[in-house]
Order: sequence, then structure tokens, then C-alpha cells
Amino acid sequence: MRLINDSGYSKERIEQEFKDTFIDDGGILRWTINAQIPFDDMLADFRTLDLIDENVQLASNLVREKETDDFWKGYFLKNESN
Repeated sequence: MRLINDSGYSKERIEQEFKDTFIDDGGILRWTINAQIPFDDMLADFRTLDLIDENVQLASNLVREKETDDFWKGYFLKNESN
């Protein structure tokens, strides 16, 4: 049976990718390599396989959106001052 998922990866690949993550002190899932939050498709796949719970998925998505908004605000402010 083939896993129907968001990322298009196999179950084995998703489980392998999950090994490269950690949950920070705030309950947010992050990549070990760069501390960034996985995109929503990977979070959904981790949730589908019960590697994370719904609270981690939702909190991670919200924080990623906020961090992205903060980045762009800083980027445009920096460029406006040049």
C-alpha cells in the first residue's frame, strides 16, 4: 500500500527526514542542520505518521509564519534605509 501524503516522499524517506529534526524548548519542530522549521507539507507528513502530535504541528506552522513575516519586514526596512 502506498502512503498518500503532502510531500510525495515514501514513508521510509519521511521517517529518515524526521531523524534530522528536534523539538525546541518552545515545542517547535526544527531541522537540526539550520534550526529552521520544516514547511507545512513535511509537518503534515510527520503528523500523518504520528511522529509529532497536532500541537507541535500547529505551533510550528504558526511560528514559521511569524518568523517569515519578521524576516521580510527586516529585509524591506534594511533596503529602504540604503
